[in-house]
Amino acid sequence: MRLAARRPTIVNPTIHIRSYNFGPFLVLIVTGCLLSFLAGYINTICIASLFQSSIAGFTGSTSRMVIELAQLNLGKTFYYILLIFSFIFGSFISAALIGGSSFRIQRSYGLVLVLESFALAFSYLCEESASRLKQNSSIYLYTGACLVAFTCGLQNGMCTTFSGAVIRTTHMTGVLTDIGLVLGQALFYPRTRKHLWKLKVLVPLYASFCCGGLSGWFAHKLLLIKSILLASAIVGVMGIGHVCYCKIYLMYTPKQISKKHLRRNLKKRLGTPTIVVHGSANNIFNTKQNGIAKESIQEQQDDMVDTPEIQNLFN
Repeated sequence: MRLAARRPTIVNPTIHIRSYNFGPFLVLIVTGCLLSFLAGYINTICIASLFQSSIAGFTGSTSRMVIELAQLNLGKTFYYILLIFSFIFGSFISAALIGGSSFRIQRSYGLVLVLESFALAFSYLCEESASRLKQNSSIYLYTGACLVAFTCGLQNGMCTTFSGAVIRTTHMTGVLTDIGLVLGQALFYPRTRKHLWKLKVLVPLYASFCCGGLSGWFAHKLLLIKSILLASAIVGVMGIGHVCYCKIYLMYTPKQISKKHLRRNLKKRLGTPTIVVHGSANNIFNTKQNGIAKESIQEQQDDMVDTPEIQNLFN
């Protein structure tokens, strides 16, 4: 039985990150570090403010939920359940908006960042309302904390989709684990030293998270809860900038993009040509070495793209 060759549905994103040139790799690192900085900034503010709990990581929140459940404190248990669900829902929305694991500049990363910015702004309004009200303030506090957890899920889900869990910006447990794994494997197993490039990503992420936490502490001392609006503004500018770039990019280069996808589809349809050779075995030649098959299929594609019917699609 012949097995048809299929394209794998899951692509390892770390291969693409490693193969980036210096320019795209630097942009990826700078963007990841900025998001990690903002995550540390927001998490410190949540600990120092009325929330008084870490929102970025949920290992501690899960343990607290179990403790409150064991003590039959159902109100606190429900609060931590809402936090965990909000984080999961943020990752769910991120996956629904982006819709793929491969990195493409046209994906809705900007929309995710804009949504994150609005959620942070609403969390500020909730905590501001809680600080003014003496009664029933817990509802506003819970809502604000859940909104921040939602933003962390959005951001972490967005980064994980195209990085293969190499870039995680909202919690540092996985980052520190990966740093230890890479160093341990490289020290005792020389074959794995090819993975040392990950340290160029992981170490700056951790340093950025620490710097963000330090900045968040001083910002909260000066601005109190209003300091979270600064993070909301930065994330919003990043999201709007990405959306505008994609709109301009798609507006001015639609023909080039359409022709590129058309050529790719033609390659899939034509496939590899089958050449039948008549005669003795001495006359058989290798088409892969002399390039005849490659030139033939390229000529067929160029002829099909240059036909009047195809050209009318670009006009």
